[in-house]
Formats: sequence, C-alpha cells, structure tokens
Amino acid sequence: METKNNSLKCKKARVKCGFVNDLYVDPCGLSGALALWWLDSISVSVLYKSKNIIQVYLDSGSLCAPKVVTFVYGPPIEGERREVWNILRRLASGISVSWLVLGDFNDLLSQSEKEGGNPRSMRKILNFQGLLSDYNLLDLEFKGSKFTWCNKRGSSLVRERIDRALGNVEFRTEFDHAMVFHIEPVGSDHHALIVDCCYTEVKTVREFKFEANWVLHVDFLNVVKSSWLVQTVLADDRLLDLIRRLNICRERLVEWSRKEFPNFRKTIDHLCSRLLACYEGPLSQEMLLEAENLVGLIEENWIKEETYWWQRSRISWLKSGDQNTKFFHSSVIQRRQRNKILRLKGEDGCWLEERGAIHDSFNKFYRTLFCAGDPRPMELALSYVKKVVTVEDNMALMRPVTDLEIEDVVFQLGANKAPGPDGLCIVFSVLLEGSE
Repeated sequence: METKNNSLKCKKARVKCGFVNDLYVDPCGLSGALALWWLDSISVSVLYKSKNIIQVYLDSGSLCAPKVVTFVYGPPIEGERREVWNILRRLASGISVSWLVLGDFNDLLSQSEKEGGNPRSMRKILNFQGLLSDYNLLDLEFKGSKFTWCNKRGSSLVRERIDRALGNVEFRTEFDHAMVFHIEPVGSDHHALIVDCCYTEVKTVREFKFEANWVLHVDFLNVVKSSWLVQTVLADDRLLDLIRRLNICRERLVEWSRKEFPNFRKTIDHLCSRLLACYEGPLSQEMLLEAENLVGLIEENWIKEETYWWQRSRISWLKSGDQNTKFFHSSVIQRRQRNKILRLKGEDGCWLEERGAIHDSFNKFYRTLFCAGDPRPMELALSYVKKVVTVEDNMALMRPVTDLEIEDVVFQLGANKAPGPDGLCIVFSVLLEGSE
C-alpha cells in the first residue's frame, strides 16, 4: 500500500495491527512510500523492490494464496507511469505460475470508470488496456462501490476506479472463486481492497443441465431411447406423459453421466501419468500399443473437457475444436463472478446479505411488478387512439400459433444457449428428431 509515511511510523502501525514481518520503501517528498506486512505463516521472498513496485514470491504452504504477487503504485504523471508499466512488462516475462497484481494504478480501463471532471484520454485508456492484454491479465470482479477514489471537492467532485486487482489466466484457473471487496474509506480518499482468493459461498442445490459433451458418447442415444420407452401411468394425457418421460430421461442421464463422465482434469492427469510410466518402461511392441491407446484416450478427454467449458463460456464467436479449454474456463469464471449477487438493497433501504433474504426480495419484486395498484377504465383513453390494425390484421394476430411455427422458432436458437427450466438445450431436441 502507498503510505506517504516513513518506515519508522509504519512499523508502529504494523505492531498495532498484529503483523510480524515488514518491508518498506520510504517516500519521495510527500508522495509514494510502500509498505508490505505479513505473518509468519507465509514465507515471502522479495523478487523486486522500487518506489513504485514490490514483487514477491509466496510460499504459503496449505494457505490459499498465489505464487507471485506484485504490488503497484502508478504515478499520477503519465510519463513516470509509462516507465512503471515498462518495468511491469519486464517483470511479467517468464511468469508461468499464478500471478496477482494489485494496487493504485492511477489509470482507467474505460470512460465508465470515471465520474466528474474531464474525460480520460482514450490514448491513455488504450495504453492501459494494452498492458493487460500483453500479459493476459484479467480484471478481477469486485463487490462494493463502483469507484475507489474520490477527490472530495464538493461541486468539483471527481470519482474514479483507479485501484484494482488483476490476475493472469493461471490465477483465475487456480482461484476461480477469488473476489475483490472495496471497503468503505475511513481516514483516506481511497477505498481499501481486500482480495479473498478462496471466497466461499453457501452451496445451492445444483439444477439439471444438459451437457453438450454427452452427445459424443456412443451410448447417449441408447440411454435416451431406453428412458423414453418406459411405460408411464399418465398415457391418457399427452402433455403430462411428455413431462413424466422428460423427468425420467433427466434422472437416467444424470445417473449415467456420473459413471461415464468423471472429472476430466483428474482423468487426463491420471492418463498422462500412465503414459509417462509407459514411456519410461522397457521398449516393446506391447508398450507402443499401450502408449498409442493412452494417447487416444487423452485426446478424447481433451475434446470432452473443451466442450464442457465451451458450453458454459457463452462465447459464440470462437468455436470449440482448437483446444481453447483454458480460454473457455477463464471466460466461465469471469461470467460467473459478474453474475454473483452478494448483497442487495431492500425496499426499506437496508442491505440484504443472506441468500434467502435476497431470493425473497427478488421474488416479491417480480411478483408485484405487473400487478395494477390502481386499475382505471381505459375505454376513454383508447377512444382517442387512431386505429391502424385492420380486422384482417387482427384476425391474423389472434390466429393460434401452429406447431410448425413453434418448431421454426425453437430450432433457430443456439444449440447450446441457456436452456429452459427443464435444463434440456436445443441440441437435445435436434438429436432426438434426427434419430427417429
């Protein structure tokens, strides 16, 4: 953190806060000064230290923490800030482990991150975006105030999000539940940042979701057909019979997938270990056949894993088939983090943080959204509206929708887009129709 205080004053504050170890960079005049505190439970090795950057390697044992952490203070002067970004680029080269970068960057990723004052130069924004793009740094999702700094100048108020935490793809893959919290500022014009690498949520009941990689299995259609042929007691009611058969099909698909689709990553790692042991053994024809078989199984599971994450990524402009598993996985993590609702302001202005209270508030809002509170007769108002719909047009609009029209609309949806309440996406219906 930037302290603007010398190391002696920071040491006193460190002792009061209960930290054991420290590292300081003294200020230059009235600005700068970095301080890093940590406990004995973490082993810290300093990789780089300057007035703007501290980079450390963490040996955290069983604790939940990344391998490399870089703490940054971006100077407010653009020329000096550009030099700091160049140093950061040099430090980034060669990092292949989980890497977390956080601090006061004094830079923005978009115009929406500033309120008040003059707009930020697009050239500066693009330069900062380029820094993140060069080293695949992802802006971590946050909870709390949208802005992290305020000049507190009344009528000339300016607010910006210049403090942030970034992680590389390895970090997002290893710590997929990581969350940044913006803490309300007390005694400072900046919000403090808390990065919880292993943020845990209350587990909810997992809803059924049709997996696109199921269709790659040779037994998929057999499982569906055998489920569909089960006799039901609701045969006289075609709609209820359909619902019952769909429920049976879902139950059997879940049971079947648990046996046929274990954790892909664990399966791949296990197969790779077997392949390595095979290559290290004595050379023989049996060894070559075994290695060839293992390579085929690894490639098969790679395809399944890639399809699994592609379906969840909501990325439509990049198709599966190019071993983009890590990209799809990070896209899923980013989307899930954006969609999380950790707290909600209720009707009385109080913040709701418990999942049940948030659920009830949403439910109540949408149940009453379209309920008329004070219904009034509309005939008089409608009498002043010019009629533009003819009798023929009205008859066409009132005509019942045909099965063919419903089918055309449904099959125009993306095969793996978000399914309906039953969890069965469009590819399921397409396959069933094609197998008849």
